[in-house]
Amino acid sequence: MSLLSYAGFFRFSEVVNIKRNDITFEKGYISIFLRTSKTDVYRDGRTVLISVTSSPTCPVTMLKRYLEAADLVESSEDYMFRQLCYCKRKSKYKLKGKSPLSYTRAREIFLEKLKFIGEDTSKIGLHSFRSGGASAAANAGVPDRLFKRHGRWASETAKDGYVKDDINSLLLVSANLGI
Repeated sequence: MSLLSYAGFFRFSEVVNIKRNDITFEKGYISIFLRTSKTDVYRDGRTVLISVTSSPTCPVTMLKRYLEAADLVESSEDYMFRQLCYCKRKSKYKLKGKSPLSYTRAREIFLEKLKFIGEDTSKIGLHSFRSGGASAAANAGVPDRLFKRHGRWASETAKDGYVKDDINSLLLVSANLGI
């Protein structure tokens, strides 16, 4: 869920409502259909594309692994991210229920894992994935139009509020003045 949220600039309400049959694997990327989004005023849905990367944390590769472990078949209308329960007979975890994972539980799990690796959790939340993905794209030089569309922002002002410029991007302004 974390990797998808970061790569897709997803709001929690978007990523938690993804169903298995909303995801299509293509050569080199995945396509995720969002049935509803905060900025989708006509409720037509939006498609988000996420590329395969060569990173060990490739969101497409990790999603494939998750789907195999979760036993979610392509045609399933089940939510992707739900509560887990431990099945003693099979000695493995299994997705439970039909409802998506709650914001409170997802946040608890996320903060618990951050604390485990020694991170300060006071300024980090589930929305940090959206901001982090947008900031990484902006600082990597992805054109504004593309990452605005990818993040499903309705305005430039809304998009710009999510981007935290890195030092190299800030220095680029004065470095290119020709003086």
